[in-house]
Amino acid sequence: MKYENYNKGRAGETMALDYLLKKGYVLVEQNYENKLGEIDLIMTDKEWLVFVEVKYKTDDYLGLPEEMVDKRKIGRVKRVAEGYVFLQKPRQTKYRIDAVCILGKEIRHYENI
Repeated sequence: MKYENYNKGRAGETMALDYLLKKGYVLVEQNYENKLGEIDLIMTDKEWLVFVEVKYKTDDYLGLPEEMVDKRKIGRVKRVAEGYVFLQKPRQTKYRIDAVCILGKEIRHYENI
């Protein structure tokens, strides 16, 4: 079961990455980890450095992917992102957190959550 979830998560990240690349985003790093946690995608969107949380579900039987992006999850991504900015010193001065929620093949992108 764990292996299946891992593979589904990776498939969702690939779908999100392809979607964002088509929108003109540029990949900086994928699956960035530090002591505080992990960020699925780090990308640039013009002058913005964007930390992307990806949630993928094949169906809505147990709820929508958006329901998995709660305040606690956003707070965790924010802490990891702050650590990234502190350690990596990126040239971008504007940062934001986006969510890409995928249900089946439908992709919904939420900017600056």
